[in-house]
Amino acid sequence: MTRTRILAALLCALLLSPLALDAAQKKKGGKKNKGKQEQPTPQQDQQQPPPPAAPAPPPAEVGTVDRRLWEYKTSEARSAVNSVAGQADSNAAVSVALGRVLEQERNYGESESRLRKATELAPSDPAAWVWLGETYLRQRNTGAADSAFRKAAEVAGGNNYYLGVARQRLRQYDEAVAAFGRAQGMGALVPYQIGVTRLFQEQWQPALDRLTQAIDSDSGLAYAYYYRGLAAEKLNRKDLLVNDMERFLKLAPDAPEAERARMILRAVKK
Repeated sequence: MTRTRILAALLCALLLSPLALDAAQKKKGGKKNKGKQEQPTPQQDQQQPPPPAAPAPPPAEVGTVDRRLWEYKTSEARSAVNSVAGQADSNAAVSVALGRVLEQERNYGESESRLRKATELAPSDPAAWVWLGETYLRQRNTGAADSAFRKAAEVAGGNNYYLGVARQRLRQYDEAVAAFGRAQGMGALVPYQIGVTRLFQEQWQPALDRLTQAIDSDSGLAYAYYYRGLAAEKLNRKDLLVNDMERFLKLAPDAPEAERARMILRAVKK
């Protein structure tokens, strides 16, 4: 009986000794590595996500599209964007340009889709969000428009021009004027936007003065005549009102505001 007990004890010791040894080694290893950072393995390094790619630079045609759209030469803008439209799914600037052309063609559904794509390609580009908001405004979806303009203001960073447009569209007029005052490199668009902002504030003379400055700098800005005409109407400047509305209709006869311009002219010429 005693011999049997001794053999059982030896057997248990043999069975448990590897577990005990392994636990001791783990404990010892844990003490040795305590306080040291675990180094990533080559396999872990390969699993790290790559840094986000920088947005693709805009092709030269995008600048041509922008200019033609401000002049309201829609067909010329369409011709220019068609030459690079194949890049619209990968280049945010091209996607914005195509969306803007579609908006001016009054194809608002496709414009919205294209500009949404632009915000996906370049979510930190305030221009994409601003033009998406403009397309929403054309569809009278003010809630979605305000959301897009708020996003544009959020991501604008040092882009004071688009920050100003976003603030203007959000009816934060003084903040908009301040942002436009800091904008650089936008030429006649800065006094144009300040003039439009002052018009929205019903500051008729400052609006007219700034819009005149914009027109003197760039006579091709179609909507500068329309908005200056509205300011001239409030200031009882009939001669300037007639001149500007006729000029606007010559440049942009198919614009959404063209019918209102015609109504104003009919009323003033009675």
